[in-house]
Amino acid sequence: MSTLTLDAPVVVPPPAKPALRLSFGGVLRSEWIKLRSVRSSALTLLGAAFAMLAAGLVFASTISNNGVGNGPGPRGGMTDPTAISLSGVTFAQLIIGVLGVLVVSNEYSTGMIRSTLTGVPTRFPVLAAKVAVVIGSVFPTMLAVSLGAFFGGQAIMSGGTLPTAAIGDPGVLAAVVGSAAALTGVAVMGVALGSILRSTAGAISTLFALVFLAPGLGQLLLPTSWRDDVLKYLPSNASSSFTSVTPASDMLGTTAGALVFAAWVVVPLVVAAVLLRRRDA
Repeated sequence: MSTLTLDAPVVVPPPAKPALRLSFGGVLRSEWIKLRSVRSSALTLLGAAFAMLAAGLVFASTISNNGVGNGPGPRGGMTDPTAISLSGVTFAQLIIGVLGVLVVSNEYSTGMIRSTLTGVPTRFPVLAAKVAVVIGSVFPTMLAVSLGAFFGGQAIMSGGTLPTAAIGDPGVLAAVVGSAAALTGVAVMGVALGSILRSTAGAISTLFALVFLAPGLGQLLLPTSWRDDVLKYLPSNASSSFTSVTPASDMLGTTAGALVFAAWVVVPLVVAAVLLRRRDA
């Protein structure tokens, strides 16, 4: 009599799940979702755009009617039609800097940064993605607003006694694009300061002092022999060299001013990246 034997069933292991790979594109999408899902981000960007456009049109109307310039900062009293239309850069800088600060400081205030850094343990891509989404949202917006302020200001001044400028005139397009670039740079400075200080109030105060107060305090506190050599290297004065058709005689040249302003943006970012890697969340 034969004995029937059954082979043991073959167990086929389930296919291994592919390992999830963290990509910079995924981090970038995450930061973009964060930016557009927070209502204050859109309101701040719109506020900067409104300040830029409204100030330029108001100064163009005032100067066109009165024939004198009372514009802010280094453009005050100038009759350069391009500078008059772009006078709103001075006001928009503070608002757009706040946007950059909030992109980082909001996460620290809510504690969400711990989850972000846990998901991205290398940390540096988080800062890079925040900078990328700020640049991607601020520069196109402010470039469109700068063009609108320029064309609107020239249209207003065309009815007055002051000369007007065309976008194709030498240096005009560079000044318009430079204004958008300067505003974007200030926003990136805000990102860096927000990451370094981890405090909304502290970062905004530091940015305000650096961009707005430092030139005035330098005029009051620095010896006369130092003023021209020192003040032109401040971020607001450096940016004036490439946001004006003809930089003032006591300012840096266009290329030198752009390089100095870029240093004011890059150096805080490097410090922020180093501290982000070394400090606990």
